[in-house]
Amino acid sequence: MQQRAEILKTLYRGADILIFDEPTAVLTPQEIKELIQIMKNLINEGKSIILITHKLKEIMDACHRVTIIRKGQGIRTLDVASTNKDELASLMVGREVSFKTDKKAASPAEEVLQIQDLTVKRRQRN
Repeated sequence: MQQRAEILKTLYRGADILIFDEPTAVLTPQEIKELIQIMKNLINEGKSIILITHKLKEIMDACHRVTIIRKGQGIRTLDVASTNKDELASLMVGREVSFKTDKKAASPAEEVLQIQDLTVKRRQRN
């Protein structure tokens, strides 16, 4: 809600360029979707948006172009439609990045936690 108020104040002042610096850091997934939709609406109204984020999904969902900056240096500018998360991640960190995880299935016989003599006091509800 605070962000919406700030956006409205900025638009009221006649701004054509809005800068969002990590705007989703404390938002819920639903609030992130709403904010991205607001940004898209502003773009459709002719406003320009600079989105500073490291979240690849947000870049892919909200942006037309992306400029990768690493250690203060502009690395590359790309059209989002012509790239993917793997390429963006590699450009961001300067090496190939794997999003694959090596998850082993848990064995039902494998003991992972053992508790002895546990007591839990119940709170009384008013």
